[in-house]
Amino acid sequence: MKRDEALRALAKVEQQLCARIPSDAPSWGRRHLRHVIEEHVGAARFHVALIYDAGCALGDDLTPLSVHGGHPKYAFWAEGVRRHLEICAASLENKPETES
Repeated sequence: MKRDEALRALAKVEQQLCARIPSDAPSWGRRHLRHVIEEHVGAARFHVALIYDAGCALGDDLTPLSVHGGHPKYAFWAEGVRRHLEICAASLENKPETES
């Protein structure tokens, strides 16, 4: 996929993650989860930029492509995208307790 497609896919993932923030969580919990998502999606966006700046690309669903396996940093950057999105998902699994 091209850079703009990868960034749009990342923005879509960010929207999906934000939609999973429970509306009944305390306000501090919603703010915290939004912050976590913004920080980690921003870091993933940075990794995507590095990938495309190096002349490499990502596949569908932001997956690494074996054709770029020879690049010394590609695997690290592609894993960074996956890892930051995984941290977001895990943060939503450990959501704050609902307000009583």
